[in-house]
Order: sequence, then C-alpha cells, then structure tokens
Amino acid sequence: MTPTERLSTLPALFLRNLPRFILIGLFGFAAIDKLIHFSGFVAAIQSYQVLPSGLESSAAIFFLMAEFAIALGLLTNRWRRPACLAAVLLLGAFTVVYLAVDPGRVCGCWFTLTLNSGGYFHILQNLVFIALAILTWMDQRSAKRDPLTASYSTSTSTAESDDGRLKPA
Repeated sequence: MTPTERLSTLPALFLRNLPRFILIGLFGFAAIDKLIHFSGFVAAIQSYQVLPSGLESSAAIFFLMAEFAIALGLLTNRWRRPACLAAVLLLGAFTVVYLAVDPGRVCGCWFTLTLNSGGYFHILQNLVFIALAILTWMDQRSAKRDPLTASYSTSTSTAESDDGRLKPA
C-alpha cells in the first residue's frame, strides 16, 4: 500500500475507532473526576442506600479502579474485548441501580460537569455508552484474524504442495 493510499484510509479508520475513543475519554475523565471529588462520590454511593454501611468507600475505590482499567484496556488490542465487556457490565449495573432507587437522586457520574444532579438523561446517556461499548466489542471481534489462515502466505511466490508444506513456485 502506498503512502497516499494509506493516507486515504485514515478517515475511515478514525470513524471505525471513534466509539472506542469516546469510551476511553468517558472512562478516563469519569475516573479522574471521581478521584478529584472522592468524598462527594462516596456520599453519592451512600445516598442510594444499596450497600451496607461502611462499604461505600471500598465500593468507590473499586469503581475508580474499574473505570481506569476499562480506559487502559480500551487502549490495547489484547484487553479491548474484556474492557468492552466490563464497560457494559459496569454501565448496566449503574443504570439498573439508578432506575431502581430514584432517577432524581444525586448522581456520582460527572461531578465537574453535572454538579451532582441526576435525571433520566443519565439513563439515556448510559444506554448510548453501552451501545458504543457493544460496537467496539463487535468491531474488535470482526478485526481478529483466523489463526489458521494467518500462518499461510497469500503471496504468489509460494504454492502449497500435496503434503501441506509450502514450496517456492
């Protein structure tokens, strides 16, 4: 592929990776924001009253670490699919808890941007991010090469012999 051909594929490559870039930004920013406003995040978890008293700080640390791990996992090919699965599970759990308790309560998502307010918009937002994680997971799945066919060359300089070995043509 010539440099000009490679350059012409950049817009398509960018669009293909756009959901992943959005998720990396989302989870990276959310984790940093929760770290900066840690006491507010713990208070938001306490307001839901779904965990036994005293476990809120531990849960907050777990969520922070999970969000950082998802953002870092989305950066690598090896960990992209598990990171997508973790993103779907985490966002799904947040959405279910948010719906079960009260959508008007304090949300611990984006203290810097939402000033602790929540609402039905957060549910829609989570569903959109879940869709982006599924798209990223599906794209990573389709991009994987079959390990059996990857070992054979498609070059015209080799031909397969009857016994399965490759010989020069």
